[in-house]
Amino acid sequence: MTGQALCLAAAMLLGLWLTRATAFAQHPTQPGTGAPMTFQADEVEYEEEHSLTIAKGHVEIAQGAQILLADVVTYNQRTDTVTASGHVSLMSDDGQVVFADYMELRDSMNNAFAHDVRMLLNDRSRLVANAARRTNGNHLDLRKVVYSPCDLCASDPSKPPVWQLRANQVTDDKDLQKLEFRDAVMEIEGWPVFYTPYIVTPDPSVKRASGFLTPSIGNSSTLGFHIGIPYYQTLGPSADMTIYPRFTTSAGQDLAAEYRQRFSNGEFNGIASIDYSNVGFRADPTVKHDWRWHVNESGVWDIDDTYRTGFSLQRVSDQTYLLRFGFPFPVLGTEISRAYLEGFPDNGSLDVNAYTFQPLTPSLGDSTQPIVLPVVNRDWQFKPDSVGGTLRFNANLLDIVREVGTQTRRLSGTAGWDRTFRDGLGGEYKFQINVRADAYSISGLSNLSNPDLPSAYFRQNGMPPIQHVPSDFFASRAFPQMGLTWDYPVVRHGDPFDLMVQPMVATFVGPSSGNSHRIPDEDSLGYQFRDTDLFRADRLQGYDLLDTGQRVDYGLHLGAYDKTGGSYRLLVGQSYRAEPNPFVPPGSGMDQRLSDIVGRVVLAPSSYLDMIYRFRLDKESLGNRSQELALSAGPANLKFGASYLLIPAEQPSQLITVPGSGNTILYGKREQLNLSVGAKVTRYWSLAASETINLTNASNIVNGVVTPQANNANLQSSLSAIYQDECMAFIATASQSAIRNGDVTPGYTVMFTLVFKNIGQIGGNVLSVSPGQ
Repeated sequence: MTGQALCLAAAMLLGLWLTRATAFAQHPTQPGTGAPMTFQADEVEYEEEHSLTIAKGHVEIAQGAQILLADVVTYNQRTDTVTASGHVSLMSDDGQVVFADYMELRDSMNNAFAHDVRMLLNDRSRLVANAARRTNGNHLDLRKVVYSPCDLCASDPSKPPVWQLRANQVTDDKDLQKLEFRDAVMEIEGWPVFYTPYIVTPDPSVKRASGFLTPSIGNSSTLGFHIGIPYYQTLGPSADMTIYPRFTTSAGQDLAAEYRQRFSNGEFNGIASIDYSNVGFRADPTVKHDWRWHVNESGVWDIDDTYRTGFSLQRVSDQTYLLRFGFPFPVLGTEISRAYLEGFPDNGSLDVNAYTFQPLTPSLGDSTQPIVLPVVNRDWQFKPDSVGGTLRFNANLLDIVREVGTQTRRLSGTAGWDRTFRDGLGGEYKFQINVRADAYSISGLSNLSNPDLPSAYFRQNGMPPIQHVPSDFFASRAFPQMGLTWDYPVVRHGDPFDLMVQPMVATFVGPSSGNSHRIPDEDSLGYQFRDTDLFRADRLQGYDLLDTGQRVDYGLHLGAYDKTGGSYRLLVGQSYRAEPNPFVPPGSGMDQRLSDIVGRVVLAPSSYLDMIYRFRLDKESLGNRSQELALSAGPANLKFGASYLLIPAEQPSQLITVPGSGNTILYGKREQLNLSVGAKVTRYWSLAASETINLTNASNIVNGVVTPQANNANLQSSLSAIYQDECMAFIATASQSAIRNGDVTPGYTVMFTLVFKNIGQIGGNVLSVSPGQ
């Protein structure tokens, strides 16, 4: 338990406090402190024959915030000895207090002794020792030590605290910078729960020291019984490494290592692991064992005050390794490696990025994934000109290569100018002009990597393509666009609400041409029309698809604001195009001339309720096309949270082919609800629970076969009980998961963590079972 060093760290300060007491007796003004010393006592005697100075009765020696109190203080000049006895107390400048019946210091403060020591630390922790002795100025021994940060029982102070640590002897060696504990016992509610005859830990003055960390023990139906014994190794003042071997009965031996280093201009962090085991669910001698591994590294360095560079490297041997062995799983289900340079010069910004991707989704391979080498984006924005307008430029360069599939190179440039002005009636106008030019160089055009390309361009069932398109070609385009946005906020001040009505209208004019089916869509996939897209000149993310044509956006923003800071807001709007844009993804809500209706509702009447609801309604039936809800409600001691997501079933025209596998997928309706609650039951106990529920029994269509989305309506749930007082915390969590992916199966997990103040924590995954496995 390396944390024991922290338990008795204050014991070392005793020697320093004793040093201060001697210095007070020897020097009217402490050298280097700059603060004068004050001294008072009921009487002072001086025995010239024995060279003794004796202060008696309410002796007080103070310097700054440091105060020594005693009944009697004696200084022997011949033996260079200071003694203090009778109700001795010494308060340091950081607020910590040491009490003793007797203190003695000699030999120019190199040797000291104290009897019946009691220490009150500045965090209200307490330490008691029968005796304390310092020798040679660098060696401190404490006998019969008891330490606890817990408050004593108010009705019965003699009752043992919630927990305390006892040690027969504690030795602090300043030269070796280590603490030695002999016969140490951890007691909880007066009952001994842990004993060690001897342990060595770093001196509290040492910020980092090599040694074993708290082990983790658990049992899992996928890993079997497992134990991990981490070891921490310092590698100089700015680097360290943690080696974490883990031994399992069902998944071989796993070895992980984490390396960290700080530089004068940056830092590096990296973790890697390796395992040799059966890649199936259970160890089976008939199935070949193989190496499994992962690496996750990142670093960033400042080049100067404007630019910095960095990288992240994420790779894993297979799709289930991270989940099975409990390593962090990427949020987007894809391992992303990146190298970058970014900067923020005075007139804009620059970022240069290179990417590789490793999907962790079944049936998705690496060979068709894009390798971005690189993508460069440069923005310039200039100061307002003489008429109040702002000029800006953007340049973008993209180079994508693949092992199998389309190779894309793109150069894009955009120039824009906008100006905002107001009329005399309160209306606000924003006028903008944008001109964009793109150039593409395409080679190896393939629907294996870009399944959204028209099937007529490629051979089908051994038949030649219906429409011949060269696999290597050059294409260019130019797209000018002009827009005008108007809004007119009307505010009525009243009691208890200030009300606002703000109509908004925007029109954008541009040519209907510019998009091409043969240009691969690399960065504008998966678009869905949302409320945040209203009144934007370019509503399609990325560069490959243009938001062409002429359109009008219109909407209404309503708001009510009360005097206490609460607010209620509504935004609803729609878009109308002069003609459809056939390149907008079908089912996105913006693929017809008249778009779906989009909006959001925000309710924040007080700190007890915060809700945002986004919706998309069918333009004809007003039926729900998509919905998103995020809710937080209740006081701090009873907090509810909820989120809801609804995505309608995809249309047959949205059928996609999974790159690299040839599988076709048409997603059915997706509807999901997340619930959470946190409750403070008593002063020390609280509960937390969460659940993710699949609300639909819809199915996907995979290769023409109806396939259920999930076997369990309850996708994931957890229940936690938390105890926390002034000196310890306990967290117990039971969770359930319905995730099934290869050798990762649905199951139940029990975890616990026990935290002792100023010591550390123990715990981990103690049980994990997969029913029926």
